[in-house]
Amino acid sequence: MSATYYIGVDGSGPSRAALRWGVRRAAERNAAVVLVNTVDDEWGLVGRDAAADAERQARELLAEESERVAALHTGISLTTRIVHGGTAWALAKLPSPEDLLIVGTHKTGFLRGRVLGSRSVQIASAARCSVAIVPDTTLESRHDVVVGIDGTDGSLPAVRMGAQEADRLDQDLLLVYAPPSPLRADASRSELSRAEPTDERGPQTARLMLDAAAVAASTSSRITVRRRVAHRDPAEALLDASFDAALLILGVSARHGESTLIGSVTHDVLMNINVPVLIARGTSATAQPATRAVRASTSLASAGTA
Repeated sequence: MSATYYIGVDGSGPSRAALRWGVRRAAERNAAVVLVNTVDDEWGLVGRDAAADAERQARELLAEESERVAALHTGISLTTRIVHGGTAWALAKLPSPEDLLIVGTHKTGFLRGRVLGSRSVQIASAARCSVAIVPDTTLESRHDVVVGIDGTDGSLPAVRMGAQEADRLDQDLLLVYAPPSPLRADASRSELSRAEPTDERGPQTARLMLDAAAVAASTSSRITVRRRVAHRDPAEALLDASFDAALLILGVSARHGESTLIGSVTHDVLMNINVPVLIARGTSATAQPATRAVRASTSLASAGTA
């Protein structure tokens, strides 16, 4: 069964940027689209008349956005939904794990830490499925797909999805890794900028990059895979690498087969977003082939050094 694309709509500029991005992608993949608007009824505490008015406005908005979809692409399987409750949590719980949830976001200033200060961060944290966050910015003339890797199994669905997207867009795939360093927190920006961005001399780093490239190659043999190791803050490295990219894909670390909340790197990227970001939550159907590819590449690498 193919994934269904759930697109959160509220009539704003970022919402319509997400709508255009999602509908175009759905048309290319022949995916069904569900437009979703939320009515926050404050846990049922609003009056009956106010609730009825909010429901009416939601229906009118969905009708208007449905017409917009029809103007963008004909032939798309389209339905609409109204859900009640807080916007972030109501949207996040609606799709199934194999679906894709797409939302827009206003660009924000850079903010570190784990405070959920952005609705897109809340949605990305709460969702069970992959989530695309689309900024309200110019997306034309962008090139390449960037994937952030961190050495955990959560990176594997991101690499696999990145290879699929690079193949679909006929673009290169760039794998970016920022190795953890105890000195990074105390290093100045000028010191970080002197680091060689393509340094793969460390054996663990080299193996990690080779394994990720093997996953990408096993997913699509026709794409060009490039690698970059950045000795700087991971979020900054990813934002710089994806400045002109068509898409940035990040994974979610998993424990015991279940997706956890997004990490601090993903949080910081979303708080200073400059490119569509796809948070890849892999199902068993996508994670297992990637794991087999990594094991195979590791075996080959071991054989080559024996």
